[in-house]
Amino acid sequence: MDKRHWQETPLSLEYGNIIQHFVFEKEGTSETDPEGAILRYIDRFAHGTLEPGVSTRTEQNEQTQTVFFVSSGEGILGCNHEKRRIAEGDGILIPPGVAHSFSNEGSEPLHLLSAKEAAPNGPSTGNQDAIIRNYRDSELLTSHWHYLVHPIFGEADGLISMRDVLVVRLDPMTTGDNHGHGPNMDEVWYMWQGQCVHVVSREVCVQRQGTAVSVCPSDPGHSLINHTDQPAYLFYFCSKDLNT
Repeated sequence: MDKRHWQETPLSLEYGNIIQHFVFEKEGTSETDPEGAILRYIDRFAHGTLEPGVSTRTEQNEQTQTVFFVSSGEGILGCNHEKRRIAEGDGILIPPGVAHSFSNEGSEPLHLLSAKEAAPNGPSTGNQDAIIRNYRDSELLTSHWHYLVHPIFGEADGLISMRDVLVVRLDPMTTGDNHGHGPNMDEVWYMWQGQCVHVVSREVCVQRQGTAVSVCPSDPGHSLINHTDQPAYLFYFCSKDLNT
């Protein structure tokens, strides 16, 4: 089981002023892979914090597409000479080649989860502007028995190596079915709110808030069990399955 809490991971400054913790990174990007370099197809998963009253520099990357998720706080996204308000529960898709920045004009920290994927062909996704979508505004689906799924972004939105970005809710005293994954994809579950028991292959942990678990590969399978009296909310993303 690959499991890491964001507060226990290395940090650096991104965008000039975002305090970034790298939770998982792509394997094979350096001669000696650091701890947490377990992703195969998605470049990086991180947790960032922008303090109150702080703004970032403008970034523009022709070879990277990034999905952000506002886990708490609120702020301003600057993109294409416009300012757009972002708040807790918002997913933000930044296509390759799109200049963007963040600012926090509030009194509380702005916390941003981010998943980056390579765009080897440059800005070819068809999107020329950021997409902002709150998970609450999407159709609620059911998966694996009791997972209540809020889709945020999918392949139709221009994802490249990623396939799905979701928020998943698991109600108290419910469980998902046990199902397996091979090494041909990435799938990461980040505990946004609450806690669950997570069974991956033959390992078991209590996945608490702020902890990410990668479940590929998992043999014979993995499942989440909400053993508490409160709902659990998880931020989820996965890559395409190269065997399908």
